[in-house]
Amino acid sequence: MIPTNENAVTDERFRVVDLHTHPTLKSYMFKTRFWKAHKPPSGFIPLSMCVDLDSLIDGGVKTFVCAAYVVEREMFSDIWPLGLLARVHPRAAHLATAPLDVLTREYLDAAEAMVDETRRRRGDVIELARSRADMERINASGKLCMLHAVEGAHHLNGDIGMVDELYARGVCYMIVPHLYPNMAGGCADIMGADFRTRFAPGCFNPKYQDASGLSDWGHRLVEKLLDTGIIVDTTHGTREYRREVIAIARNHPKKRPVIMSHVCVPAVSELRPDPLPDDIREIADTGGVVGLMMFFRPELAGRATAGVESALDAMDHLVRHGGEDVVAMGSDLDGFTTVPKDLRSPRGYRKLREAMLKKYTDKQVEKFLHGNAERVLREGWGK
Repeated sequence: MIPTNENAVTDERFRVVDLHTHPTLKSYMFKTRFWKAHKPPSGFIPLSMCVDLDSLIDGGVKTFVCAAYVVEREMFSDIWPLGLLARVHPRAAHLATAPLDVLTREYLDAAEAMVDETRRRRGDVIELARSRADMERINASGKLCMLHAVEGAHHLNGDIGMVDELYARGVCYMIVPHLYPNMAGGCADIMGADFRTRFAPGCFNPKYQDASGLSDWGHRLVEKLLDTGIIVDTTHGTREYRREVIAIARNHPKKRPVIMSHVCVPAVSELRPDPLPDDIREIADTGGVVGLMMFFRPELAGRATAGVESALDAMDHLVRHGGEDVVAMGSDLDGFTTVPKDLRSPRGYRKLREAMLKKYTDKQVEKFLHGNAERVLREGWGK
């Protein structure tokens, strides 16, 4: 039986597909429970869970992507508190030493266990989709649908052949670059010098960064992903990295969309991972989408509607440079990011939806909340 809530969104036209969330970062690392309701504060509160069953239902989310993220090895030496934690805490030590492909499987297992536990506790309310057909069946049933994704090519531990295994498990997209360079190539400097100085002294050393494009191995990986039917995501890549991936996709016999699942726009620098106007146009040309994070601009931080205002500005920017078919949602909630007061959990989609309906047509709101993302999943995921 599907749980009901008097505040839940009932108009299916404005359902949400969230292309990027991280509940397993909390459930796997801190034993938080997805099936319980949580009330996360705004700001940066790493131990608090934002994405849970009730918040997704209340916000009108029908499909959400649970991204597996295994902490890169460099992080334990680059971020000294994590290095200390790995010396004293068994779980942290395991994350710092176990083979990356083993940890990838553990995270996917943990996401599936999270769904199974929720079903035992709350009934037949959620299901994992391992294919597009599964997703369509689950959506038609009225249940909440979860999809797998993997964030960073380091998860493969150097084995491109693991792509077939991930596809069989239901992974719908892979982010190829991430916070540190991996075998596929370099990455964008996500933090920047100001952040390091003000908020993370002694951490995120520039020596770990490499702004190069795709390596030869990375080129082969992108070809493999396109051939297999796992969508290629260039979030965290440099401008050159994004250009190279899009060029491969354009020349590949299977014409598949390229995406950026969770970004902030407008971009503030060519050195940062967020898309420039040319990136937005090029992603749109492949049929892809750009997913908007639940984040806010610093100048709006003191306002109660910081997240909603920023999101609407970002939508305008995406439409201006890529058209209305490029806009999607990719909140990155539970991804250890700062969240604003009005979009601190998926419940915030209610306020965002109300604001969108005052500004855009019903058809545009449908596209932005779910239609564009569902189209990309139909066209890019699967053989």
